[in-house]
Amino acid sequence: MSRNTKALSGASQKKYFRDLLGAQTALTPDARAELLAATEAEIAQVRVRLPIPERRRIADRGKATLASVPVPEADAPLAAAAQPSTAPFDPFAFSAVVVMTKEGPDGLAAKLAEIATAEDLRALAKAQHIPIGTGMEDVTVLRVAILDGTRKRIADRRAAGS
Repeated sequence: MSRNTKALSGASQKKYFRDLLGAQTALTPDARAELLAATEAEIAQVRVRLPIPERRRIADRGKATLASVPVPEADAPLAAAAQPSTAPFDPFAFSAVVVMTKEGPDGLAAKLAEIATAEDLRALAKAQHIPIGTGMEDVTVLRVAILDGTRKRIADRRAAGS
């Protein structure tokens, strides 16, 4: 019986740890953040056995199961306190180049429309090495710049491959 493994490091490793710890419902948000910081600081590379998409399905199934359980009214304050705060923006939640390649500019524009702040849009562009201009504060202008930068990045990749 063969075990398939995948080596993770860098951003993919950080995303894996965020997903893995995010699926652990017994952890408080503070404990989760502390564990995440410790793992990112201490572990340089990791090999995982369970395929990452399967891990994501298991995590999603766990969240759906918890969400479908009704909370009694008497425990409402406790349930509100147990809900994690809004998660920080993940600039690697999707790849702009992959979305543009597979779904086209409209697909990427739809993904970018889900991002509300200029700070998060700049973080996405920086993390994914998408060239955009500096000094832009308007989210609409940033979205257009990311679309153009993604087109340029795809063109550069194609030119390098030919």
